[in-house]
Amino acid sequence: MCQKAAGNLFGARVGVLVRDLTWTRGQPSKFYSSEGIARGFCGDCGTPLFYHNEESERISISIGAFDDPSDIALAFELGIEGKLPQTAQLVDLPNFGSSEEDDPEGTALARRTSHQHPDNDTYDWPT
Repeated sequence: MCQKAAGNLFGARVGVLVRDLTWTRGQPSKFYSSEGIARGFCGDCGTPLFYHNEESERISISIGAFDDPSDIALAFELGIEGKLPQTAQLVDLPNFGSSEEDDPEGTALARRTSHQHPDNDTYDWPT
């Protein structure tokens, strides 16, 4: 389910108690992928934001949605029964570096034209 919801090899999330979560910019949209299972996303750009079994006091937030995801330590892996074999190849793949000049996929162009995360003070966030 996580792979399909994220459209990727896995859904990387970190857990938090629902009572400790505060949304700082508007409220996410959500849909129910199954009974009692809410999946949250940005209603403007579609970015997946969370998974929540509404019977649980915890919610799982997409780690990439945080401003500084590298500051979040990981504690365990969950759901490895569906782990795709490609994940084992990641450490051996060629690394094109972090410079935009080395990026064969054109990330520089995407950054220049992207409206996916308009996280700035001039954006009129819906309430």
